[in-house]
Amino acid sequence: MPMREEKKEKKVSEIFLKTVNSFYKESATIFKECDEILDNYKKGKDITDDLNAFKLRRPSIFALIDGIFHKEVDLEDKLDRAGIEEEKREKMREFKNRFAGLSDEIDLFVLAELGIGI
Repeated sequence: MPMREEKKEKKVSEIFLKTVNSFYKESATIFKECDEILDNYKKGKDITDDLNAFKLRRPSIFALIDGIFHKEVDLEDKLDRAGIEEEKREKMREFKNRFAGLSDEIDLFVLAELGIGI
């Protein structure tokens, strides 16, 4: 029975794998969309609607982005267990560095959606 539990722990969902692959394949478009959101943020605009629209268009990608910023240890563990290639990991690191300015706004957006007011 311990063998069974060990296998269960190591399994990563197909949805996660598809999301990572989509993020990598569509990174140019995703980066462009996030550049527009970041530009609006730098201009002092409220980007809540922008984040919401992005999340509605790409819910699994939005969840991955939230993980890139706020669940790094968890994400690294999943990437390791799934055997995700270095070029895909590098694309995520590039995203994190390029859009670091949106990290707090994404966090606040997610918390607001969960009904946790700050």
